[in-house]
Amino acid sequence: MSHVFLIGFMGAGKSTVGAILALRLSLPLIDLDALIEQRTGRSVPGIFSAEGEDAFREIERVALAAASAGPDAVIACGGGVVLHDENRALMRERGTVVYLAVSPEEAVARIGDTSGRPLLAGDSLKMAGSILDARLSLYRATAHHVVDTTGRSADEVAEEIFASVSGPSARVIEVRTGRDYKIHIGTDILDSVGATVAEATGSRRVALVTDANVDVLLGKRVERSLEAVGLSVSRMIVPAGERSKSWQEAERVLNAFAKAGLDRGCAVVALGGGVVGDLAGFCAATFMRGIALVHVPTTLLAQVDSSIGGKTGVDLAAGKNLAGAFWQPTSVLSDTSVLQTLPESEWQNGLVEVVKTAFLQGEAQVARLERDAVRLLARDEYVVIDVVTSCARFKAEVVSADEREAGRRECLNLGHTLGHAIEKVSGYGTVPHGVAVGEGMRFASRLAEQVLDAPAGTGQRVDALLNTLGIPRTKARYDAAELKKAMLADKKNRNAVVRFVLVGMPGECVVRPIEEDVLAQTLGWWLDQR
Repeated sequence: MSHVFLIGFMGAGKSTVGAILALRLSLPLIDLDALIEQRTGRSVPGIFSAEGEDAFREIERVALAAASAGPDAVIACGGGVVLHDENRALMRERGTVVYLAVSPEEAVARIGDTSGRPLLAGDSLKMAGSILDARLSLYRATAHHVVDTTGRSADEVAEEIFASVSGPSARVIEVRTGRDYKIHIGTDILDSVGATVAEATGSRRVALVTDANVDVLLGKRVERSLEAVGLSVSRMIVPAGERSKSWQEAERVLNAFAKAGLDRGCAVVALGGGVVGDLAGFCAATFMRGIALVHVPTTLLAQVDSSIGGKTGVDLAAGKNLAGAFWQPTSVLSDTSVLQTLPESEWQNGLVEVVKTAFLQGEAQVARLERDAVRLLARDEYVVIDVVTSCARFKAEVVSADEREAGRRECLNLGHTLGHAIEKVSGYGTVPHGVAVGEGMRFASRLAEQVLDAPAGTGQRVDALLNTLGIPRTKARYDAAELKKAMLADKKNRNAVVRFVLVGMPGECVVRPIEEDVLAQTLGWWLDQR
């Protein structure tokens, strides 16, 4: 263990959370402001008043250096500790830095009487907003972990920090289905795959299924992790791309399982994106009527969606995912650090899924994504892990409530009705999945304005967010009759009527049959406006 430094704006709860966290970690708590007062014999406001902020920052620097030179502790820092370059470097070098995020409004409400806060003199709310804006980039750049404290108790915040700093898996999410399992999310946790597989499956022999691209980057590393815990590994490599999600490739992989001597006590480890996960999952579900499966998703799309929930499948000539099975994994391990090497097209596929999930979650999540879109586009590691966790937690909740898509889970298909039709008529693998689903979301948002009386501008809001995240449009020309025929093959349809997932207000989702004239009119609009 090393020091845990809590940083953040005044009112974020650093001292309160620090006391709880220190007990959980069995470490002493050092409140840096209290240490300064003890060392100087003066109050912090008194130092500010008598000597000014620059003098205080130097006293603070010396106190931080002294505290960090001592035994491991939880160190609750003052709000301005990040203003000094030396402080930021020291904290990152000597421990784990956790930024406790809070809104200006909540910070001022928590503080109450601001007379003892010289930096908030005058209009306290206005000053709080201004100071926080000026420091935000420093907080984010210094922190190893970011924890949002707004609307949460000190106990909740401390528990999240404890999970982040006390083990390699930063966050663990439970999925409760016919087979309960855990999703492990964190940075630099890939080397714990072997231990995760051994604990979750109890197997001694595994098939490691990956694609040619991922194998070059991660295949041997994951194989070493599996072998390090005594597992016998058969590595099986499939071609990269959507065309591998086929009946023919599934047959080849199943035969490879048999040749490797796999039996019902063995396991499959799916290392890759959605194609590998779907294909390996389908093979795990069907080999000897089902063997254990562990997902190690390596794309944003797979980490926020396809690795969770047990859907497996391959494409047929008649349509996407028409052959498949529900087969829940025994564990999922998502290392967000591997996302930094994703090609831009794969990153965009995942970003569309993130947008979809936000609109299904509710207004707060949409607003937060709109706020953080630029940083997400830049792959800011702190925003990325928060987004992956938020999306995974939402999907886990939906799957736990509706494992086999009998009700609420259908809403996860927002944007997929037209999206899958575009993929089919274009030829699978021609139009990226994210681009196709993005078009489907734009289309469904206009339908929602007509069918659900969604607020005017709903479609424009979807467009704006997708555009900000750099999701391109498909420029190909399509025939309306061909697209409609493809949509009629969608699994949600009933009695040859196309059914669409629609969102009125964010968080309010329904599945509705769409009358032929409305569908034709909106499809005509979509074809014309691109």
